[in-house]
Amino acid sequence: MNADIEVRTYFARHRNALVARGSFSELFAAWYLHRMDCGIQLPPECDKNGREALAALTLHCAGRPWKETCAWTVHFRDPRMNVFAAGDNAAGTVVANVFTENIREIEKEVFYADVIEEGRPPRRSVTEFDGNDFLSAAEQFYAKSEQRPARFFWHGDEDLVMVSAQPDCDLAWLASLDAAAIETLDADVELALLEKRLYRFECGCTQARMLDFLGPVFRKQGDELFAGEETIRIHCPRCGARHAITREALEAHTRTEKP
Repeated sequence: MNADIEVRTYFARHRNALVARGSFSELFAAWYLHRMDCGIQLPPECDKNGREALAALTLHCAGRPWKETCAWTVHFRDPRMNVFAAGDNAAGTVVANVFTENIREIEKEVFYADVIEEGRPPRRSVTEFDGNDFLSAAEQFYAKSEQRPARFFWHGDEDLVMVSAQPDCDLAWLASLDAAAIETLDADVELALLEKRLYRFECGCTQARMLDFLGPVFRKQGDELFAGEETIRIHCPRCGARHAITREALEAHTRTEKP
């Protein structure tokens, strides 16, 4: 099992802002090992955006309700890529993937944010943004969709800090923050610890879930699905993991499914 990382959230007194921070070395290592296992290779600019998506989404989740699941799907034009990241607060898991093949051409960069919360219908927001940098895209998403500013800063190579506005936030102070201010944030701002949360890299795309996913298709188009073969190989759309599914296993699964 992958190691947990700790994310801490603080309230910045007298500035009325939420500060979330975490060291992501273990999370990045788990993502890289997962990619190696799956044979996923990414060019540098895609790798950078994937790392930033994984870290930024985790900090975003840390400030959200415990029973909430969040997912971001971000479309970039140049270079063309789709970046996906999701986090389940109840399970303490996060996952990310970068798609570089079969990406349709778009006229504008788009940021999709999906939220699932227990007892409420799913919600989605769609915002446009400028540029090819993920952290900038996340800041623009906060300004347009969340209706409040947020700033992201690297503190070293693998520590990310997010500062987001709360009611009556000192917006001039928030806008003035830079890398140097983050270095001395603990000394310059009174930070009150709110919560500690643990997260690990995990998708949960088990063989059973893949069978559940393919079951309805197999019942209607079994021959077309397998095209004369006894085994098909599919990739998880969330993490890119490869799964080999045999016709025999899928037939057995559909026989045991509840009507």
